[in-house]
Amino acid sequence: MIFIINVELFIFPTKKQMKNIKLLLSYDGTGLLGWQKTPLGPTVEQHLENALSKILQEKIKLQAASRTDAGVHAEGQVINFFTEKQKIDLEKLQKSINALLPPQIAALLIEEMPQDFHPTLNNRGKEYRYFLCNESFQKPKHRLFSWHFPYPLDLEKMEAAALYLVGTHDFSTFCNELPLSKKNPICTLNSLKIEQIEENRFCFKVEGDRFLFRMVRNLVGTLAYAGAEKLELSEISSLLETRKRKFAGVTAPAHGLHLMKVFY
Repeated sequence: MIFIINVELFIFPTKKQMKNIKLLLSYDGTGLLGWQKTPLGPTVEQHLENALSKILQEKIKLQAASRTDAGVHAEGQVINFFTEKQKIDLEKLQKSINALLPPQIAALLIEEMPQDFHPTLNNRGKEYRYFLCNESFQKPKHRLFSWHFPYPLDLEKMEAAALYLVGTHDFSTFCNELPLSKKNPICTLNSLKIEQIEENRFCFKVEGDRFLFRMVRNLVGTLAYAGAEKLELSEISSLLETRKRKFAGVTAPAHGLHLMKVFY
């Protein structure tokens, strides 16, 4: 006997594909405990998650290109989230997000991305900028965004020291996170430039494929020590080989650091 089965009865409807939404964020990190949520106080992630969950009426999980530390600022932080909503007016969503966020955080751009886009896994590198003032006093407008380092600095010595650090190296010496045994300490620093933007103000422009914990701030602190003759160039040349944090310069404070751009 032959049984004929209607296969259509066994075709189950599939769940609608979720939309992958990308946001470009800018924020003043003053008073915020960094990107990642913590019970200790307000963070960028918590503010944004609260806003999105309220607008979309669903639980939202965020992913970010960089987990910036407490006090660090951003001009080009990239995040994404998935939503079950199929019909979204992105322009209206952006306006709603900015209406609910505190004034120190803003969504600059919003766009739908392919399902496989991930802000961390897909990025090819980042650009950070660090601002430093070495005058005897710092203008009040810069105090929350620039390190006050009131010592004479030799720009040529800082530039010479930076040359030793550009390229692909083991940057364990410039990482505050221990142990490093389970982490990859190999990074490529594409460029490290220092510009004197005013008579007593400097901008450190750092671009690389990836960065270790507090690596940029440690690089800046080390270059500042070189410029102030607290470290000799001969010491800079051998720092990478030591792989020991204690031999490098001070960790520059968080408020001078700005995440400028993430490359894809």
